[in-house]
Amino acid sequence: MTTLTSLECNIAIIGGGFSGTLTAINVLRACPPEGLRIILIEKNRRACRGLAYQYDDDNLLLNVPAGNMSAFAGEPDDFVEFCQELDPAFNAKSFISRRLYGEYLEEALRKTMHQHPGVISIINAEVKTLHPNAGNTSYKLIVEGSENIIADKVVLALGHFSPKLPTGIPEAMSSQVVNALDFAAIDALDRNATVAVLGMGHTAIDAVFRLTSCNPNRKVCMISRRGLLPHGHRFNPQPPNPGTFPAWLVASPLTIRAYASAIREEAKTREANGGNWRDVFNELRPHTATIWKGLPESERRKFLQKVLPYWDIHRHRLAPASARRIKQLIESGQVIQIAASVKGVAQTSSGLEVEITPKGHKDTRTIVVGALINGTGPSYDIATVGHTILSQLIQDRLIKQDEQRIGLEVDDQYQLITALGEPLVGVHYIGPMLKSKYWEAIAVPELRIHAHQLGQQLANQCRHTASPL
Repeated sequence: MTTLTSLECNIAIIGGGFSGTLTAINVLRACPPEGLRIILIEKNRRACRGLAYQYDDDNLLLNVPAGNMSAFAGEPDDFVEFCQELDPAFNAKSFISRRLYGEYLEEALRKTMHQHPGVISIINAEVKTLHPNAGNTSYKLIVEGSENIIADKVVLALGHFSPKLPTGIPEAMSSQVVNALDFAAIDALDRNATVAVLGMGHTAIDAVFRLTSCNPNRKVCMISRRGLLPHGHRFNPQPPNPGTFPAWLVASPLTIRAYASAIREEAKTREANGGNWRDVFNELRPHTATIWKGLPESERRKFLQKVLPYWDIHRHRLAPASARRIKQLIESGQVIQIAASVKGVAQTSSGLEVEITPKGHKDTRTIVVGALINGTGPSYDIATVGHTILSQLIQDRLIKQDEQRIGLEVDDQYQLITALGEPLVGVHYIGPMLKSKYWEAIAVPELRIHAHQLGQQLANQCRHTASPL
């Protein structure tokens, strides 16, 4: 008879991308107790990389200048110094490849593990379920491909999920649609066939760059309902201006209409006076969470339904080289930009027939392509993403989706809120689904602060409650 054993630890972190890795590092930077043990569980072979930094393609650039990409909130030059050890020409205004940023995170974890030997263990496996033990004083993780884990505290750091199948595409056709994040599948497509990419945001643009790198003559149709591409950063980006709440917004009523009007007017004023509209968004960014928390659910809903696409193209900008490249591809005619809704897709002997209704028209038309790529951006609707552990936690009523279906409900200590509205003590979440509480929660400048705060909390809790194993 085989005896089943379990690994034991103080903290189990599920997900080894940016958020999970930085949480582990920040626990150790906060003077943890003797005997602490952390297990970092990442289903992919390489920890630290996540979805954003997994590719070895230097065409994919960070969309934030290096000077604002330090992994550590109190060390603003950390990433720039890492880059300058590789090439002194890099500076705070450089837009670095995502590959190098992944190396930076790996190096940060290696240094931490070297300074604290034996504390962090990395397991390449997938957690299938999470169950409270008696009294909710510890948790049992059922792990596929490894021993099960008993942990005093758990951190869910699950990152982004694949995009939803867009409206208009039947479920039966889902196998014919390529995920824009699956570069292996993109590379395997017929290099001479025209490809349609759904979406015009960062994920879709990544797919377009990959497609056109494989074949500089390939035709690509980019399709989105509004036909909006992200703006680019200026070539000489200015660092955000940390300061008090913007004076031009203080008197605005707590409505999306009022905020949007104030932002437009301030942007016009800046441009008229020789400034730049981008500075308006940079100055607003540190205060966005406060604004979001103050909005009633009805106003949040209006923002998501009516304003979000326009907010995204101004707030989430492209690196200058990326903006220039997509502009040139469109101007050359290699990439065709189409504002339209997809009404249907059918497989024919000549390829895929995509039925679309162009913006401002009632009549539909059909385009024929060799492949269809879904680049509509990550899904945050936990009820539909189909993630194993999230499905289990939903079924067991251990997590709660926010009203707008963009994330998870958490308390001020990042603990998950159950379906009963109570904190699941000792089980925390960090990652992009914090946007339900803070809105700004998908980029490094915000996530590093959350990772720092959560790491500090976990270290303090372990000092006071956990005895050495």
